[in-house]
Amino acid sequence: MRRVSTCLFVILTFIFTASGQELQDRLQKALEARDSIALNSAQESVQTPLDSGVFLYFQGRLQSRLGDNKRAVESVEKSLTYFDLKNSPDYLISANNYLTYLESIIGNWDRAMFFGQEALKAAETVQDTNRIAYALGDIAIVFHDMEDYSNGVAYAKRGFNLLKNYRDPNPRTQGFVTNSLAINFDDWDKPDSALFYHYENLKLLEVVDSTTMTNTFNNIGNTLLKQKDFAEAEKWINVSLKYNYLRDEPYKMAANYTNLANIAYNLDNFSKAEVMLDSAKKYVDLSGSREKVRDYLWEQYRFQKRKGDLNKAMAFLEDYSELKDSIFKDERVQMIGELQTKYEVSKKETELAQSRADLAETDLLVKNRNNQLLLLLILILIVLGISFFIYYRQKNKTLHLEQEAKLQAILAEQETQNRLLEQRNRISSDLHDNIGAQLTFIVSSLDNLKFVDLPKEKFNSKLDQISAFTVETVNELRDTIWAMNKESISVEDLEVRLNTLISKAKVSCPNIDFELIVDEGLSKEKELNSMEGVNYYRIAQEALNNAVKHSGANKIWIELASENSHVKLSVKDNGQGISGKESKGNGMHTMKNRAERIGRKFSLDSRPEAGTQVCIS
Repeated sequence: MRRVSTCLFVILTFIFTASGQELQDRLQKALEARDSIALNSAQESVQTPLDSGVFLYFQGRLQSRLGDNKRAVESVEKSLTYFDLKNSPDYLISANNYLTYLESIIGNWDRAMFFGQEALKAAETVQDTNRIAYALGDIAIVFHDMEDYSNGVAYAKRGFNLLKNYRDPNPRTQGFVTNSLAINFDDWDKPDSALFYHYENLKLLEVVDSTTMTNTFNNIGNTLLKQKDFAEAEKWINVSLKYNYLRDEPYKMAANYTNLANIAYNLDNFSKAEVMLDSAKKYVDLSGSREKVRDYLWEQYRFQKRKGDLNKAMAFLEDYSELKDSIFKDERVQMIGELQTKYEVSKKETELAQSRADLAETDLLVKNRNNQLLLLLILILIVLGISFFIYYRQKNKTLHLEQEAKLQAILAEQETQNRLLEQRNRISSDLHDNIGAQLTFIVSSLDNLKFVDLPKEKFNSKLDQISAFTVETVNELRDTIWAMNKESISVEDLEVRLNTLISKAKVSCPNIDFELIVDEGLSKEKELNSMEGVNYYRIAQEALNNAVKHSGANKIWIELASENSHVKLSVKDNGQGISGKESKGNGMHTMKNRAERIGRKFSLDSRPEAGTQVCIS
């Protein structure tokens, strides 16, 4: 039975007015400072009837904060005469919300129900989901305070589900409605459901300030208290009390101290319970709430009974029963029921009128639909005719494209065969020009040895030269066959061949550090035709041999990279560089010819004592 309200924060979010902003700012500052003088001085800014209503509304809220709830009701109720749905719907709904809150505190639940229903009707008229949910939560609290928990849960669930399915729920409204649902479950002896919704509320701490959740903290403690988890309950209630004390909230502190007294006497700490009940009495009187008086009398009865003072216990029980009887008079309960019924009837009449209007609109739609169907049938026939025509043309076009594609495939295959033949012819020419010439040279050299009488050492040296030249020729022949056996050579194939070349060079020249670098940007699946592959390899081989023989380098790099969709080959060393005469030697000329043969550019960069770089790009 703990009254939960974030009313003061939620209503501020709802208020908006196009005029009187200066007045509203002054009134808001006076309210936050609880300064009656400043509020009354702001009256000089009142210029329109709407301004008068706004002033009375803020005056009532300040009177309530200062503990005069009855005068607050008079002021806020008077403000209603200045508000209407057309010009000031936000203030109209907010004033009814606040009157629901005030009358519920005072204990006039028939009037609280009336203002709650008025706020709900106005919110439904302007179709404001957040305000509808807030009004439903307000009414749920009235039912809670009347101990009609089934209706309280029903109304709070309507509000909860509205916000759950709404795209832009107000977090503070969510907290208020969820709290109203949780406290109804709590006092309906459904603690598991109560705790579920209380903990759902704690998720809102990510977007709202802790000071707006003091009721949730207290209510979690209240539910745990009923489950006899006194230690955990006391922690939550003390957190709530700390924030309520800082904000000077007597209504909420009355609930805190009543709960703390309950914990104390259940733990047989009677002296602490008396202190807590004395504090509760102080804040009950300051709050002016009949609900809090009722809770205080009930806890005093239970405390005195547990302590064994039955005379005092009976006295408090009589006061409690008398107050409860005055609250739950038959005519008052009947009036609340009538208000609820009146609202439901009004709502059903509105729905019935809407249903009739929808039916008339449906009849008109049916007539229009029949005409539209006839027109649609004609359009369908036209579309079918056009579609058939388009289909027929498309079919012929597709057939034509298929035939054209077949022809293109045949031409592409022929072109591929021509390119392959051209590559083979080039390789044959290479075999004839290079391998043939080299074999001729070998034969010629061997023949010459027959007719020349040379010393043994010079003769052996000559044989060694011919042998080395023969080995080189065999290697060239193998490389040419390797290229001829492949329609294309991948970068990975070329990398393997270059690694083999480097491995042999390392054996011959252990004092030189060789390194093959393949740039990450160059795909190893990239393919070269066989002519390109063998010429890249030959150029790398020639450049490597030149660097080993002439550069005096101790480090030689071979690098493959990607440049303008082509493979770029670089061979560089850190040797002594080459002279202008050496740059025009036979080896350089051969490498340049090979580059031009595959449509690539040959470049040479060499500086004295700074190394040499051969580049094919």
